[in-house]
Amino acid sequence: MKLLINEWRKYLKKNRNIIIIPIILLLILIIYFSTITHTSHSISKDDSDRVFLFSITICYKFINFISIIYASNILSSEISKGTVKFILTRPYQRYKILLAKLAAITILMPVFLIISVIISLLLHILTIHQMPEISIILKYTGIHGIFILAITIFFTAFALMLSSVFNSSALITGSCIVYYFFASGLWRIINFYYLDLPEDGWIYKLSPLNVNSYLIELISKTVDQSVQSEFFIILAANIVYALIFLLIATLIFRRRDISLSN
Repeated sequence: MKLLINEWRKYLKKNRNIIIIPIILLLILIIYFSTITHTSHSISKDDSDRVFLFSITICYKFINFISIIYASNILSSEISKGTVKFILTRPYQRYKILLAKLAAITILMPVFLIISVIISLLLHILTIHQMPEISIILKYTGIHGIFILAITIFFTAFALMLSSVFNSSALITGSCIVYYFFASGLWRIINFYYLDLPEDGWIYKLSPLNVNSYLIELISKTVDQSVQSEFFIILAANIVYALIFLLIATLIFRRRDISLSN
């Protein structure tokens, strides 16, 4: 618990991040809602719910990107600066340090989502003068919250694995961003030229290069009952890969000589 509190203190000390991130999101939402109100002065209840859903989607994508940036720096920056040595002088097992970092960022991202939903609701009421249905708010906030948790855990574990091997924060950040945007495309190319697997088959879907992107794809289909079982399978596979990444990170980090870090 002390390690988790220590991680939260680090986030709170980064005043620039705490202030800048909500401001950027607020500006994005203001632009979006101002566009909606200028294009249409009378919006029906169904359209109002769709506008709210799209605003939550904007928040979701924004938080996804922020979670990748945070995750990629959560350990690598401390190793490159040498500040991790101070933590290792305390009687904490190294796997607990990694778990504390994973838990800290996993809690932080849903908090960002809740704040984003509140901002979006206020702008929605101020610009459209309608309140989305409570069931719509709870349903889609919950769905996006699950996806944010899954993606945050996946990329934090992936970043921790890379951080246990490399010191460069820029390299790890770049690797996570490339993985997020281009891994599924790379897998499609590999499959097209070398494997020729059916894209609707489980081997293709559950590939580590594809499983995260496919999980993101399913967010628009979760209302469809026929894909819900598939969603839980992909979600479980995503978590299994995250656990594998975390296990590799723990095994390497336990044996790594941090004294060689800058």
